[in-house]
Amino acid sequence: MLKRLFFASIITLSSIPAAFAASPSYNVFLIPSKTLTVQLEKLSQDITQSKLMPLYQQGYLPHITLYLTQYPTDNLASLQQKVKTLANQWQPFPIELQALEQTKSNWLMLTIKDNRQLQRLADEVTMALSPLRDPNPSLPAWVNKYPDKLASFHRYGSPNTFAQFQPHITLLPSSNAHKLNLFMARYGQHFTPITLNTVGIGIAQDNNNGQAKHPIATYYFSR
Repeated sequence: MLKRLFFASIITLSSIPAAFAASPSYNVFLIPSKTLTVQLEKLSQDITQSKLMPLYQQGYLPHITLYLTQYPTDNLASLQQKVKTLANQWQPFPIELQALEQTKSNWLMLTIKDNRQLQRLADEVTMALSPLRDPNPSLPAWVNKYPDKLASFHRYGSPNTFAQFQPHITLLPSSNAHKLNLFMARYGQHFTPITLNTVGIGIAQDNNNGQAKHPIATYYFSR
């Protein structure tokens, strides 16, 4: 009897994670032209000289997030179709890599200059995809410190939408503050802005830092 109860308990408990598993998080991102690769290789060399390991050298995709949230698994096909439709309506447009920025949490970002086309695309992506999202996504703890971003999260499932959209390329996740301070002292004020084109939109399932190594799908703009 005890043996039967033991195995029954295993079966019951093993079913719990599947029932309550969090919905996957998908990052819908802007794809920059290959010009970015040259710049990231140079920046990565500078970063590694400061004894830090850039995401680019770890094989993560360089990208600019347009909209990131969680979705029910069954909505992936609809998500892909809507992104494909949007990409077909757009043509390549320029963006400017503006500056290196160390955040309060010691992340390193490559910021993107304010750009009407980029903002409009992010807005369109958010409006098209937010109806497909999980209605109860997991709230990142840091969002509670920013009331405007918290409001965005409750409305759209993401803290970085519309007026809260802050386009960037993440070079390092939260890192050693001393090493990052030294890097910024040496390179931070000497970055020369660079203009490059955008070529399309991608979708990837991201990790807890909003990063991914392999796209699920890529859709290129009409030319």
